[in-house]
Amino acid sequence: MKKSFFCSTILSMRIVVTGSHGVGKTTLCKLIQEELNMRMGVTGSHGTGKTTVSKYLAGKGGYHYLPEAPFQAFQSGFAMNEGSGLDTEIWIFGKQAEMEKRHEDNWIADKCFIDLLAYARYLFREDSHLLHVLERVARPYIERYQHVIYLPTGEFPIEDDGFRSLDPEFQQAIDGEIVAIMEEMRIPFTRVTGSVPERFEKIMAVIGR
Repeated sequence: MKKSFFCSTILSMRIVVTGSHGVGKTTLCKLIQEELNMRMGVTGSHGTGKTTVSKYLAGKGGYHYLPEAPFQAFQSGFAMNEGSGLDTEIWIFGKQAEMEKRHEDNWIADKCFIDLLAYARYLFREDSHLLHVLERVARPYIERYQHVIYLPTGEFPIEDDGFRSLDPEFQQAIDGEIVAIMEEMRIPFTRVTGSVPERFEKIMAVIGR
């Protein structure tokens, strides 16, 4: 019997907002985290800053923001985006696994194994052995996501934050890989569009907490 992605017996809740770079994932994640923690009566820092790796372990009982593994790789000096090498991918996959494994309670993330696998499939499409290994690493973690929210490209221009790629073709290519992965793995997901407030309302209605 296939394990359900949505299981009412699971006490912890893992929410991922997936999509290509520059589609507004981080903004929504922080809004959702703040709202969920307010509903739970939780106050204080739960790791909303990208630059602080250890904060995601702070606090108990609330929703935590998992720092972006690719951004941490960038801070550590690895080549990123179209220039990512094998060492970058291995580091990022290992860091994402470490964060998700260590953090067992409620969390929300704007980078997850769906995204990471999509970038790897685009950048290393000629290396089927590598992609097979990375998919084996990613799949068990993906199966533990209770809510997968997908943000498509094309609604907002890519903002230059000094980190993400500004190439719209690269952005769209990653978007296509993300959709293909979710369809191939039969991952239940919710596609959300509209302004930031509209997206936020739709996501909260789906989460229902």
